[in-house]
This record gives sequence, C-alpha cells and structure tokens, in this order.
Amino acid sequence: MTNLNTATNYTVPSHVPAELVKCVDYNNDPALKLDPYLALAPLHDGPPVFWNPLNTRHDGRGTWDVARASYMREILADQETFSSKNCAGFSALIGESWLMTPLEIDPPDHGFYRSFLNPLFSPVAVKKMDERIQARAQELIDGFKDRGHCEFISEFARPFPIAIIMQLLGLPIDELDMFIDWGQRLLHGDTIEIQAQAASEIHLYLKDRIAEKRRAPQDDFISYICKTEVDGRRLDDGECMGICYLMFVGGLDTVASSLGFQFHHLATHSDHRQFLLDHPKKIPAAVEEYLRRFSSVTTARQVTKDIEFHGVTMHKGDWLTLCQPSTSVDPLEYENPMEVNFDRRHRHLAFSFGPHFCLGSHIGRRELNVALEKILSQLPNLRVAPDSQVISHGGAVFGIAHLELQWDT
Repeated sequence: MTNLNTATNYTVPSHVPAELVKCVDYNNDPALKLDPYLALAPLHDGPPVFWNPLNTRHDGRGTWDVARASYMREILADQETFSSKNCAGFSALIGESWLMTPLEIDPPDHGFYRSFLNPLFSPVAVKKMDERIQARAQELIDGFKDRGHCEFISEFARPFPIAIIMQLLGLPIDELDMFIDWGQRLLHGDTIEIQAQAASEIHLYLKDRIAEKRRAPQDDFISYICKTEVDGRRLDDGECMGICYLMFVGGLDTVASSLGFQFHHLATHSDHRQFLLDHPKKIPAAVEEYLRRFSSVTTARQVTKDIEFHGVTMHKGDWLTLCQPSTSVDPLEYENPMEVNFDRRHRHLAFSFGPHFCLGSHIGRRELNVALEKILSQLPNLRVAPDSQVISHGGAVFGIAHLELQWDT
C-alpha cells in the first residue's frame, strides 16, 4: 500500500502519535487492481489501530483505521461511544440533512425503525421473493449460456441484484442501466464532484417516486413506507427518503461485489468448483466462506467522547474507518485467512455486527446461493478466458470491475 515516506501532503492532529501514522489509499493504490486482499494483508503486521491521513472524506483530517476484526466488533457493538450518524454521508454530499435509515440512526431511535422494517426482510418475506429471484437469475443466464462466454460483471453480477431491489421498490426494470450508471458513479467515481452529481440524481429520482407513491400507492416497498402508520403517525418525507436511499444504495454494489469475487475464485479453482458440483448441499457453507474471505464494504463511525481504546487516545469527533476487506483476512481471527475453506466455522463481518447488522442479509444470501446453484449446474466447466485481464478495485465497496468467463457449450 501507500508508503508513508512518499505521502507527505497531510497534517496530523496533535493527539495522534507519530508512530501510529500510516498512509493507506483504499481507493487508488495500484496494488488493489491486482489483489486487494493481498494488498491489505501487510496491515496486520503493524499497529491494530492507526491514523490514516489519506481518509479525508468526513472532515478533511483523516481517520483512525482498524485492522483487527475483534476490535471492529467492539466498535460496531458500542453505538454509545461510536456513532453511525452520517457514516455514509450521501446527504451531506448534496447539502441535505436526512439520514440513511436505519443505517445512520443510533439507538434508541434505531430500534424504532428496525422494528418497522425487519418483517419486510425476514426469511419468510424473502421466501416469498424466491420465485422472482430464481427467474431473474435464469433470465440473465439464458442470455449468455449458449454463447460460451460472457463478461460476468456487466452481464450478471450487477444486473441481477439491482433488478431484484428495483422490483422490491416497485421501480420499472427498463431503467436498470440508469441505476447501474448511478451506482458506478456514486460508489466508484474518481472525484467527489462525480459522486455528488450521482447522489443528487438519485435523490431527485427517489423524491419524485415517493411523491408518486403518496398520491397513488401500489403494492410495493415505497408505497408501504409512505402509507403505513407507526405509533399513530406516517413517516415524513425525510424519513421515507432515508429508507429508500438506503434500500437503493444497499442493492447497488455489495452483492455484485460478492458475486464477482465468488465466481472468479470458482473459475480459477477447479477443485473447489468440482467439490460443490459433487456436494451441492455445501453451497450455503461456500457462500458464507466467500462472504468471509471476500468481505467488501468499508464503513465509518464517529467517536462521541474522549476515550482510550486499546491504548490509543481518541478524541470526541474523531472518525474511524472500518475496512472489512482488511479484517476479513485477519490472521488473529482466522487460521490461514487467505485460504478458502468451506468447512470453516462462519464468523464474519460481511453483514456488519451489532445493532446495524445488515437489514438485507437474507436477500443477499439468497441471491448468492441462487447464483451459485444455477450457474454451477449449467456452466460446470467455467473458467477465466485466456489472455483476458481481471481488474479489481478498492473504494467504498471492493469488487471486480471486469471478469471474462468462458465454458464449453
């Protein structure tokens, strides 16, 4: 990763010791394009908590970064000390103040929204969506299986989960390409200006959809949150926006990222591929291990009071960066962490931890399982196309940008 001696254009707060300063560029380091997890592995040889002056998005100063999985669990479980308010910061990008709900809401208010939303994403609710999930996966596979090759990210990994979330929200599927473009610019735009423009376009789009559903509610998610009364009142426009924005962003890239890494691994490890073909009941265990090995999301928390955290002095207002791709290969948490082991006990942070455990985890797991079941059974000898370039990336969600696969027809 970035060498401290070559990154000198930064300032460090007075309470940060020089020996805890380490420059890590999670967005643009060239090593991320080859293997982001291998690039991050050396972080575990240094201090488990360090100050990274390159992470300037939240307040321009930098952040405390956490390289140890057990420390990350402590932080995610302690909302009183480590607040999630404005942790995503999409509203601030466009000069708004609504919060992505319930992601950016701290307890006790967080519990109010979770109790309202949890039933919509329960295993029972996801089971009702299963036919839709399976049909969408098959539709995409049918588009390329007889061809013998595909660019997997653009032809399956991105359109599959985004289409599911669009159907859930009650949005027209013919706008899929626009949603994919928004997701790429919002989460992977090269500049803050590009990201802010995408954030603004998404906001205006959802604002119009919320207004439409208020006027003429239908049988979909947006209509439900617009018309349902909770504790004797309806949610206001800001609350509806926060919930819809989270659902929209949550479906844009995380499952696509997991699919990219999952199928790149299967295409380059014929032994694991054959094992799952011979033992299809192990597919759920494989999905969990892939979620662990290729955790992809980076989030943030803000310190609410002056504290000592494992010997590190943190001041009220300091931000922390929680990079799951780093902690997913923590050698103190997992034996041989870089190895994919389908028999591993599953204790990962891919869906976060504590009060903010991912609301959509059941949908995400089902999408990953369906994709693995269907693609393996229909394209059993899939492999990376020779002479093609596999391109990975860092950012808010680590992923694979380009993956050419082929198989015998």
